[in-house]
Amino acid sequence: MVSRRSILRAVPLAAAAVAAAPGSPGWLGPSSTSTDTVRLPPDPATMQAAAAAVRGFTADLYRTLASTPAGGNVAFAPYSIGLALAMTRAGAGSTTADEMDAVLHAPYPRPTALDSGLNTVDQSLAGRYQDGDGTKKPRLTTANALWTRLDLGLRPGFRDTLAGHYGAAPRPVDFGGAPQVARQEINTWVSERTNAKIPELLRSDAVSPSTRLILTNATYLRAAWKYQFTLAATALGPFTRDDGTVVDVPIMRGPFDRMGYLEGDGWRAVDVPYAGDGLAMAIVMPTRGNLAAVEAKLDATWLGALLTGFRSVDVQLRLPRWTFRLPVELGAALSGLGMPTAFTSQADFTAMSTEPALRIDNVVHETFIAVDEKGTEAAAASAVIVRPPSIPQGPQFFVNRPFLYVIHDRLTGVPLFLGRVHNPLVTGPA
Repeated sequence: MVSRRSILRAVPLAAAAVAAAPGSPGWLGPSSTSTDTVRLPPDPATMQAAAAAVRGFTADLYRTLASTPAGGNVAFAPYSIGLALAMTRAGAGSTTADEMDAVLHAPYPRPTALDSGLNTVDQSLAGRYQDGDGTKKPRLTTANALWTRLDLGLRPGFRDTLAGHYGAAPRPVDFGGAPQVARQEINTWVSERTNAKIPELLRSDAVSPSTRLILTNATYLRAAWKYQFTLAATALGPFTRDDGTVVDVPIMRGPFDRMGYLEGDGWRAVDVPYAGDGLAMAIVMPTRGNLAAVEAKLDATWLGALLTGFRSVDVQLRLPRWTFRLPVELGAALSGLGMPTAFTSQADFTAMSTEPALRIDNVVHETFIAVDEKGTEAAAASAVIVRPPSIPQGPQFFVNRPFLYVIHDRLTGVPLFLGRVHNPLVTGPA
């Protein structure tokens, strides 16, 4: 398990929830934060480069999270984290900007191609899934927000980029005079957009009078399987962990129908479709050795080939039922990936604000995922905190050992949620 004392301090990752329905109280729409933001039109020419950037960032961050001491289950939402960091990058300059571009795998020209591409991806996802009911069609929503100190001066270019590409208008709060009230307002915003599954993204020590601004993203998914498992068929079955120990876990049986299947060197995968066929969960299991051997292959190229290489066959599937929640602080991981300057007194965020000497104080993320016979519910929230220094004919796919999973959008190839399951019985950090 990821220890709460480790460098990546575990804090239950974003929780799943049902977002407010269109027209209901609190509904602000996917990736919108207020009625005074007007999104720029999508540019389809930039979408694939942005999707490739998300895959590259996903692979890098997964390897870091997966290497934490003692291993264990992992879950995170790379799209959510990427959006929060890209919004922050919009205010960076010099070395800080260069390092963030490298970590985000930002395409050229920088930073406009990434901003435009993510705007296009986000509007594509919103157009296809924001009005889903979670049953006949997946429901996927994202929302971005910029929380600023009451008297903080923002650079017009930064403000316009966040509004036009990310739908994030400034939301002034009293960090200086009432930081805990401001923290609760942000947590309430996140909770409402994750159906109260992430009630406290920001812990009590996350905000202080010195906080200048916080950039947040909340992402929510509710999706039914295209072929649902029969509840009565679920039964306890053996699951062999990498250390050889065996635990009995609830195993869902079926379906016997067509889905994506792919084999590679030392692994094989199945792509389990959600209703509507636009979203799917790719599940990867080793055929020899342990899961670490598969994880060693995971890079942007491998991930892209996985998500685009499936062929349709009849699959006899058995899959554990699991629920997992994990929170992490990502500052050390992101520094290690190549953007250390942003967290130091040498950070350059002069394109963000007239306030001198800003740096990233912390990046917090929380993810929740629940997988059962009906489908999947998952949610994630991310925050960047800125302050001054201070079937018989087909293959059998019995998932009875540790595996990777990637919930992804088939059209864009964007990974939305990614993780591994070492033990389906574990629901969160120890």
